[in-house]
Amino acid sequence: MLCLQRRLLPDMPTLWLFDIEPHEQRYTSEWKHYLPLQLRNAAKQRGTGWKVRVINGGATSGAITSGAFMDFAETNIYKSRQVAKFAKAVRAEQVKAGDRVLFADAWHPGVMSVRYMADLLKLGIGIHVMWHAGSYDPADQLGQKIKHKAWSFAFEQAVYHAASISYFATKFHRDLFVKKLQVSGTKTKIVGWPMEYLKTVFAPYAGRKKEKIILFPHRMAAEKQPNALRALERLLPGYDLVFAQEQNLTKDQYRDLVARSEAVFSASLQETLGIGVYEGLLCGAMPIVPKRLSYVEMYPGWCYDSSWTRSRRAVNQSKSVFAPYIRQLLRGRDPEKIDRLAQLVGGQYFSGDNLYGSLFR
Repeated sequence: MLCLQRRLLPDMPTLWLFDIEPHEQRYTSEWKHYLPLQLRNAAKQRGTGWKVRVINGGATSGAITSGAFMDFAETNIYKSRQVAKFAKAVRAEQVKAGDRVLFADAWHPGVMSVRYMADLLKLGIGIHVMWHAGSYDPADQLGQKIKHKAWSFAFEQAVYHAASISYFATKFHRDLFVKKLQVSGTKTKIVGWPMEYLKTVFAPYAGRKKEKIILFPHRMAAEKQPNALRALERLLPGYDLVFAQEQNLTKDQYRDLVARSEAVFSASLQETLGIGVYEGLLCGAMPIVPKRLSYVEMYPGWCYDSSWTRSRRAVNQSKSVFAPYIRQLLRGRDPEKIDRLAQLVGGQYFSGDNLYGSLFR
């Protein structure tokens, strides 16, 4: 009788995860490890019976195109392998009605391939995508490098329409996407990103003694404006202005540096979340962020005047005001206030709870 009952039980649904190729200097290497674990734990805790299967694209070189966030050629090799693996699973009848596919990066040609198979083979599956950036953001790498955007806008719109749900970490990002691409937004959800693991990985570093370090945690890219901090160097004597990406650090060395820093600095012209700033918060670093982009909703009351870093010219004109502002800010650094802010920001923007609730409902 027990064997008969087991045979009669319906197949449990599967979440097929198209992961992102990992790069050591980016959060993608952490997502490679932690995202499947967190998804499986969330499915287990909810008791819904969901299984999680990862579709990865195999080994990568780890190389990154200069000033960019990935290797723009190798990413296509990785994504093509993922599509081939999933297509083989479809042919083997491993993909069942009621399953869902999660693209950890929405800018993936495989979204079209999966929708093609889903419709023509009547698979009855859902397609969920996570938007990090795109050509719809004029300050993003894609927005800058793609000069004739008719094709890229059409692709981004097609991904939106092909997907069942599009996920965004912040309201700022969702609103930018909807406005620029002129889509309805009815199939969007603002969920924060599944990065609760950061609390765990930074916990061993949180007690390090602070040093007179102002850290630039971002990529050395034009849209991140590292020169805005360099311009302040002579006006901030006694402080070391450190640019993390220039140090060629391991993850351990980077986290140690974050933990020793008094402040994390941003002058970004493009930011849809801001992971480096939050990492600093976890270690008690003061956020120095402009009143624009995603920072406005995440750090109300903590942002400096956006006009000070709108451009290189603006930085030069405002640095006599900006530097004293930073010195005063750091003199008043309150670890307890920063810790409360870290808990608030972490709970809303660096937790996967809302994402998991949508995926495993």
